[in-house]
Amino acid sequence: MNIYIIQLLVNSSIIMSWIFIPNFALELGASNFEIGLIGSIYGFSVFISSYIFGIASDVFGRKLFLRLGMALCFISYFMQIYIDNVTSLIVIRVLAGLAVGVYTPSLMAYVYESGHKMGKFSSVGSLGWTIGSIMAGAITIIHDLFLLSSFFFLIAFVVALKSSFGKKEPLSVSMFPVKIIKKNFDIYMAYFLRHTGAGALWTIFPVFLVEIGASRSQVGLIYLINFSFQVIIMRYLDAVNNIKLIRAGLIISSIVFFSYYFVTDYRQVLPIQIILALSWSCLYVGSISFLAERNIERATSLGMLTSIISLSGVFGPFLCGVISQIWDYRAVMIFSTVMSAAGLSIMHRSKLS
Repeated sequence: MNIYIIQLLVNSSIIMSWIFIPNFALELGASNFEIGLIGSIYGFSVFISSYIFGIASDVFGRKLFLRLGMALCFISYFMQIYIDNVTSLIVIRVLAGLAVGVYTPSLMAYVYESGHKMGKFSSVGSLGWTIGSIMAGAITIIHDLFLLSSFFFLIAFVVALKSSFGKKEPLSVSMFPVKIIKKNFDIYMAYFLRHTGAGALWTIFPVFLVEIGASRSQVGLIYLINFSFQVIIMRYLDAVNNIKLIRAGLIISSIVFFSYYFVTDYRQVLPIQIILALSWSCLYVGSISFLAERNIERATSLGMLTSIISLSGVFGPFLCGVISQIWDYRAVMIFSTVMSAAGLSIMHRSKLS
């Protein structure tokens, strides 16, 4: 039960801080390019941290990094209340990204090793996203959201202190695990391409929604639809073939990203969010279940997936800033569609089964 409480709290915290970062940056005077840069630097910090601490978790065990990550997240997320310019926003978001990467690989690996269903566990994370988006839509004052998110991490840290997390036999893992990368290359590359496109789109998405008529509360509602349907869908995916789930996720992602191009009013986004929930549920549950089953170095392989997602979070927002600065937001949606389709092409050629 404790592991589900932690998952609920940390995901609520992350999403309530994340949703309005682009709008907050805009209020602080950031350009479209700088908004993309802020997302890129955050993604890079999670990439570095997840890579290092995924390997460290396989070598030294899960408990240390679960607890350390929660403590560091509490501190870094609390520091967000002191952001008052673009420079401080960049610095503190980097610290937050580094902290998130400390606990994430250990958490996912421990869940699988303790016999929990990955789909059910992921659905609790989506429930956390749902709660976080409700709070973001209801509160809307960004510094209040920062304070609440740090409090959630504090509770998660207390719960982690009271949890044993069992014992883990140490593994010998290289700092550059070539064998693991080769073994899972198709999954990682497909994910990188799809999520680079997604990272570009999500960077400008809340700003785009406001431009087509949504209030901040309505932006929160739009995110809520996606997350709440994930809660329902993910619970039913554990029995489905993982590779089929990954391929389905990529197909549906391409359709969703292309659909956004034709949106002219925020209300038209509402039904698309349900399909988006299906696409991410299939892709995420399929990927983490496949990697956990296929690799004994679970924290390393899952940590590398988190790193890949974060690395795409470097390129996606950066390219979003460039594309939206030169053209417009709809050009970003076309870019996202093409990248997701490229990931699908890799999985169609893949011999993984």
